Amino acid sequence: MLAKQVQNTLFFDKKIVLKANKILTKKRKVTFKAYSQDQQFLLPKNIDDFISEGHIARLVSIIIDKMNVQFIIETYKGGGASAYDPRMLLKSWILGFINRVYSCRLIAKNLRENLAFIWISGNQTPDFHTLNNFRLKLKDDIKKVFKQIILYGIEAGMIKREDVFVDHTKTEANANKHKVVWKKQVERQSVKIDAELDELFRFIDEINEDEEKTFGNKDLPEQERSGFNDEKVQEVIEKINRNVKEEKFSKEDGKEQRSKVRRTKELLERKRNYELKKQVLNGRNSFSKTDPDAVAMMMKDKLTIRPAYNEGIAVENGFVLNYVVDDNCGDSVSFIPLMEGVIENIEGIPENANSDGAYGSEENHSFLEEKKIGNFLKFNSYHKEKSKVWREKKFRLDDFSYNEEKNEFVCKNGEVLSFLEEKEHVTKTGFKQTISVYKASDGVCTSCPLRQKCTTALSARALQVNWNAERLKRQARENLNSGKGKELRKRRGNEVESVFGDQKLNKLKRRYHLRGLLKVKLEAGLYYAAHNVRRMHKISQLEGKREELSRGRTGFDSVGISVNAIYARLAF
Repeated sequence: MLAKQVQNTLFFDKKIVLKANKILTKKRKVTFKAYSQDQQFLLPKNIDDFISEGHIARLVSIIIDKMNVQFIIETYKGGGASAYDPRMLLKSWILGFINRVYSCRLIAKNLRENLAFIWISGNQTPDFHTLNNFRLKLKDDIKKVFKQIILYGIEAGMIKREDVFVDHTKTEANANKHKVVWKKQVERQSVKIDAELDELFRFIDEINEDEEKTFGNKDLPEQERSGFNDEKVQEVIEKINRNVKEEKFSKEDGKEQRSKVRRTKELLERKRNYELKKQVLNGRNSFSKTDPDAVAMMMKDKLTIRPAYNEGIAVENGFVLNYVVDDNCGDSVSFIPLMEGVIENIEGIPENANSDGAYGSEENHSFLEEKKIGNFLKFNSYHKEKSKVWREKKFRLDDFSYNEEKNEFVCKNGEVLSFLEEKEHVTKTGFKQTISVYKASDGVCTSCPLRQKCTTALSARALQVNWNAERLKRQARENLNSGKGKELRKRRGNEVESVFGDQKLNKLKRRYHLRGLLKVKLEAGLYYAAHNVRRMHKISQLEGKREELSRGRTGFDSVGISVNAIYARLAF
């Protein structure tokens, strides 16, 4: 009986399974949403409906609408056809840089096809010529646009004017890497040409009997070579031809002499070209033929050399407070102009400045002391001082005892280094340094048992001490080793280097698109203005999420707070 009941139950379950499989395998009816490319609306739709409340284009529009752009309007001549509103063109460029669109042609394309661009332009479609001409019209005015965005960030409480972090990066120029002119090469070739010209002019002097007629009353070969033109070349060649006809020398000799005269003219032209290259170099080590303002620099990979510019920024809380673009490879040279721009842009003095070891010079430390800014600049030996191997490798200034009353040093062997002289050194930037020189008596170091670690001089050990630089380094060292210094050192990488990382990796802006230093500065200004707007938008979105959390809502997919609502409480 029990076995029969189990059998019936299994049979019943099997029927259920078969019925379920039949239902599942039965093909269901497929339905699609209505699709038509010829849809028409009774009333036209508003473009504003397609742009969400929290879209960054709205923030761009709000900021630039509140901005004073009279300095741009004054660049227009007036008359003729109506011009596009400069606010609309500026918005288009800023939105373009936010969306990784750096070309005027691509921005013009987006103004025709991209809803955010169509909305921000009010459905206007300026061509790429108009967009490019407006960009070039900005010139130095981009600094004023950049400053106003910074002031908005201060008013919104996003920029505190406290801790500023400084760094530089090498950004590749829009130039051919194979067409670089080097200073040493120009100088070397100029010397070779001068030597050959001296010989050729000496030869011409010998075959030319009428110097007064051909070269004037100047002595060869020191006469003005630039006056050796086609006419004078022809005069010398005719002289050679007459000598050949008069059989003063053979045709073969005449052919050789004519070749040397033409060679002289060719070398003079090459000499003029090298003189022009020297003018373009203007003290630099190199320049690119396709972008003469760019200089060949070692890139960050420490392997490749490319025509590039040195780009520096000062950052606080992710906001770029100032930027500089220079053709000088040295980072330290740009520090003071960079910080002066920060002071101007934020209309105040930041509390502290922090950087890596490339900036810790006496000039930069003195600047911070003068402006009463906290000096947290690393100097080049800051990390080396912590190394026992570096300290014990040879005797350094700290290994000598200083007697302030007698103004002299005593070495570890007991010898006295007396004050010798005080000299002045002027750096390339014009900064004056005062250096005190101390020296031991002649011959005392010859038999010293510590000589190997102390000096390689044949006579005696000397010390050159910049007392002001040592004092400033001591202050910087104390600041860097303090609690605040350790905090700033931890923050520096995230604050400033992440801006460069975002620029090159996320925004794919690894090189400039324009050529020439002035245009490159304009391009950098547009990028960092767009960067600061992006930073404001990110912070505003985070504030929106916090307000949603405070109201007990967790749906972050569509944050229920608009950029307009956030910025309505700001005094813009």
